[in-house]
Amino acid sequence: MNYTSPYMHQLEETRPKIRKNIERVTFQFIGKRNIGKTLDIGERNPLTEVLEKHFSTKIDNTNIDLDIGKLKGRYDTIFCFEVLEHLFNPLHFLTEAYKVLKTNGKMYLSTPKGKPHFLWWKHHFHEFHEQELNHLIKRASFKIVKRKYYNVLPISKGFTGFRPFLRMFLQRRCMIELTK
Repeated sequence: MNYTSPYMHQLEETRPKIRKNIERVTFQFIGKRNIGKTLDIGERNPLTEVLEKHFSTKIDNTNIDLDIGKLKGRYDTIFCFEVLEHLFNPLHFLTEAYKVLKTNGKMYLSTPKGKPHFLWWKHHFHEFHEQELNHLIKRASFKIVKRKYYNVLPISKGFTGFRPFLRMFLQRRCMIELTK
């Protein structure tokens, strides 16, 4: 698969076990349901294809600068997995997502749980602690339906150095279901 983002190829090649763990947690969290017309935030990737297969539907993707661009359309479901932390202006994006989500629609969002800055991935502009993320979501007018924290790193990664050891305890992801 060809990506416009230079980071997607790197993630696909070096982290297949992590991707499988993310898929498993995602399907457990969302379950098997009718998701209607769906938008996956970001460029098309292998997870988009897995989601299409799991939910038996065609999923649209974005191709705009999410920090300043306007989302178009009306959607029953929006997936936003591991995107928020890469945006300069996550509030702009969330307010745009709110506008295109239908009444009673669902948005599924995942993002790393906030940890000390020296453990952030170099391409993250934000990592939110629970209270910060709650305020951001509320400011964008969404309501939190449910939330789950999980870890996707294999335990063996924790024994390869000091920072990987700390990540064993601090590298958590947050999956949230939002509604209008």
